[in-house]
Amino acid sequence: MQMCQAARETLVLDSAIALLREHGPDAVTMAEIARRAGMSKRTLYTLYSSREELLGAGLERMSCTLFRALGPDDRAASLEDRLRILLTFNPKKEPPAVVIEMLRAVIAGARTYPEMGRSLSRSGPGQVAVLLRAELERAVAAGEVALDPAEVEGAAELLVDMVVGNAIPALLNPDHLPRDPEAQAARRDRAIRIFLNGVRPR
Repeated sequence: MQMCQAARETLVLDSAIALLREHGPDAVTMAEIARRAGMSKRTLYTLYSSREELLGAGLERMSCTLFRALGPDDRAASLEDRLRILLTFNPKKEPPAVVIEMLRAVIAGARTYPEMGRSLSRSGPGQVAVLLRAELERAVAAGEVALDPAEVEGAAELLVDMVVGNAIPALLNPDHLPRDPEAQAARRDRAIRIFLNGVRPR
């Protein structure tokens, strides 16, 4: 039975991520991905026009699930807890090192494939900033924070930056070790407390 395009794309992305995990970025060629996925290079190029586009799609798929939106049961929580939920990294099957390697590949091709970088930005940090902005707008309306409506978008982006931190050392230094989950959670909680201290009504 012939696979639909969505199933083929999933197979290709799974193959690319597996190659990256097992052998590093140099092994992730279009020829090797096609071989691993059991299809011809011609078929692969009908799905993705380049290695960079393919890697960008793989990283975008992973980044889309880094954070989750609030559920109905979360609405009764305090603002601090709601922000904590929005800014909690979800467990990932891919180790951080794999995500970093894919991000390096996307950045290297960003000038040639600019939409790939824009798409990744929207689906990763950009997406959680959208979720935070909506939550902060509700908090402003409820009197939980004292922010001018024009400041909400910038405040959401600032909070994301405080929690995620500077990615440049991880991108530039191949020996850089990602934060362990406990350290990341501690940074998140500290960032939220500092942020709320600055925006709560006086």
